[in-house]
Amino acid sequence: MADSDSGNGLVYSDNIAVAWKPVDYAPDATHLAMVNASNESFLRAVSAIGDGVPGKDGGETPAAMSQEFARLDLKLNLVLDLVSSLIYHELDIPPVSAVKVSATGVSWQGDVPAPGARVFLQLYIQRGLPKPLCCYGEVISTAEEYQAGEARVRFVGLEGAAGVWLEKLIFRHHRREVAFRRASAGE
Repeated sequence: MADSDSGNGLVYSDNIAVAWKPVDYAPDATHLAMVNASNESFLRAVSAIGDGVPGKDGGETPAAMSQEFARLDLKLNLVLDLVSSLIYHELDIPPVSAVKVSATGVSWQGDVPAPGARVFLQLYIQRGLPKPLCCYGEVISTAEEYQAGEARVRFVGLEGAAGVWLEKLIFRHHRREVAFRRASAGE
């Protein structure tokens, strides 16, 4: 689910897995570029999976071709679900918790790092995919939030094309949430 966050644009809220570990170094520009390249590739793949059937919103393809795309999409999604289920059992993926992701940072409740810490994050933002979005961050939580088991982390070095693709993912979730609300309200 997505909603507005005061001044930071859209926020994607969902129950997803988050893993973090403290780091005692500042990643250099070369390392951040490699992480961003990997994230860009991952977010492009997530976008391709999430977009579904080509031509679904405009009559761009003949009906028979559109039906064939839909059939292939269903088969591919089934294969992805089955493979992901097998892989999830082999990996040590943390339990899900309520998480909010914006273009500039992430927040969650549960096992949280101390304020001021530098961390390496793994955000399992796409259901069914056992690959996380990996990034560095700086914990900006207050001492009170830390005591309450709440974390707020500002991304460090998540920029360029990876940042753009993350914004697209957040916007797509927002658009779906708005459509769901409208459908639920009977509009």
